[in-house]
Amino acid sequence: MDRSKKVLLSVVVCAYNEEVHLSSCLESLTGQKTQFSYEVIVIDDGSTDQTQTIAMDWAQQSRAQSIRYFRIVHSGLSVARNTGLDRSRGQLVAFIDADAHADPMWVEKIVEPFLDPAVDVVAGRVSNLNDRERFARFIHKVHFEAALRASKGSRITGANMAFRKNIFDLEGIGFFDYFDRRGDETSMRVRYFGRNPASKEVNAPDAVVLNEHPDRFFSWLCQQSYDGALTAIIEYCVDEHIKRTEIIAKLIMRCCAVAALPIVVLASHDLPLLAISAFAFWMARIAYRSRYILESMRGGADAEGALGAIAGLGASLAGTTARDIGYVRAVPPLLIGEQIDLDQSIGTVVASWDNAMLGAADRGRELGADGVSSNGSPE
Repeated sequence: MDRSKKVLLSVVVCAYNEEVHLSSCLESLTGQKTQFSYEVIVIDDGSTDQTQTIAMDWAQQSRAQSIRYFRIVHSGLSVARNTGLDRSRGQLVAFIDADAHADPMWVEKIVEPFLDPAVDVVAGRVSNLNDRERFARFIHKVHFEAALRASKGSRITGANMAFRKNIFDLEGIGFFDYFDRRGDETSMRVRYFGRNPASKEVNAPDAVVLNEHPDRFFSWLCQQSYDGALTAIIEYCVDEHIKRTEIIAKLIMRCCAVAALPIVVLASHDLPLLAISAFAFWMARIAYRSRYILESMRGGADAEGALGAIAGLGASLAGTTARDIGYVRAVPPLLIGEQIDLDQSIGTVVASWDNAMLGAADRGRELGADGVSSNGSPE
């Protein structure tokens, strides 16, 4: 990693109607305590509120750190991220949500693992920003943290992740435009590690970003159902190593899991053998998810004590069912030939607030270790 480069890390902030949160996010990024040079790139995904005004003010007025602003036609999260990649000047690229808040040591801790040349991907830790909301605090413990502890694979999350920029130069690696809200980081990870199994991902628990979590149970269930549908799309359209027969087998298994409890209730009196079989299948599904369920109960106990553990069990079962429903909803159209366009694009840039507009072209200026230009102007 060449530290002599002007910009070592590009931090991409994708924003859509984030007038409430954007200033807090940018304030946390400009106040970083680090020895590494970095820039902040704000990609405004066609916001209709005051996001543009806020971002442009920060780009003009910030004296502590380079902030560059670009506005694109509203196209979704993946297009915004691809635009940020295209505009980035660093050897490393990190992504953070516009409604998130970075710990003061975040840049330092997200960059440090890349000092090992074998590391291509770094996953930071996401903590809960809206801790005052009881359900948000609870679901962060019983689902988000539990799922990470239970996972045996990658831990990257869209709100806090970093990559060597050169991995995106590989054919077919990047964010797919279809994923307009969630799932693009998972699709990129599946494609990249599928093609490059020897590549190294590092978990950086000290690289902390605080992000808001759902504060209503129904909102979280809808999110889980959406994620289940995205799982189906990623398996069918992105994962080059999963077979069609495997997807069909998963569909049958999830259909049976969704139908099992209603069958138990409706058939318990007249068809007891069918009810017992359905219940046994549902228990097998729980056993398959046992690691996640146990971690959910542990998180619930940490948050709310013994009753929290019981609530964690209920939440994990409900969330699993919601994901199954989303998966079942998405697979049949894929199997009968529904076309999904996963083409990559950098989006259509229709306006920008960059160095030229600021009258601060950097051709003759040098960045110091803290990313500040020699005359103190924003890069």
